[in-house]
Amino acid sequence: MSANSIYKPQSPIMQWLERRLPIAGLIHSSFIVYPVPRNLNYWWTFGGILAFMLGAQMVTGIVLAMHYTPHVDLAFNSVESIMRDVNYGWLLRYLHANGASFFFVAVYAHIVRGMYYGSYKDPREVLWILGVILFLLMVVTGFMGYVLPWGQMSFWAATVITNLFSAIPWVGDPIVTWLWGGFAVGNPTLNRFYSLHYLLPFVIAGVVMLHI
Repeated sequence: MSANSIYKPQSPIMQWLERRLPIAGLIHSSFIVYPVPRNLNYWWTFGGILAFMLGAQMVTGIVLAMHYTPHVDLAFNSVESIMRDVNYGWLLRYLHANGASFFFVAVYAHIVRGMYYGSYKDPREVLWILGVILFLLMVVTGFMGYVLPWGQMSFWAATVITNLFSAIPWVGDPIVTWLWGGFAVGNPTLNRFYSLHYLLPFVIAGVVMLHI
């Protein structure tokens, strides 16, 4: 099929929709007739792998959120309940936790490929900038997710990482207090991290759409 072919829907319903919301034409031009180099190889598959993994993380995360309790007295026990009492809860949790690690492995491979093949060069600078923004959003989301089980490692990770902002002159301490929601890591901190951990993947998905 020619790379310059124009999408012409046959169905009257699709013709009506295409004139008003040309999503099918965008999909056709971007995924069906989009020109690709002859030397395409497996290094170009990591973007698709990452899109699939983001979807898997969001689905497992939404199900886990249905059983998680964001309270310092109940969070750890709710995670144990997910592992022991929820049907296949152990599988969902391990898919979500280990999936996050593999997500980062795939991102690093994607970044290396982009640097090796010069995907950051003119005219793709915005593509690279969006990729860096995605990576930073992933780091923040992953850190907040690490805190949610509220074990000893989670508590001290939250304490140490948030305290790094105190090194910023003048505004560091107010930032730390704002992140904590008080004067120590506690229930407001956990609630904020839980809310943002749930929200940021949808922000990531939006930036991914721009990235694609």
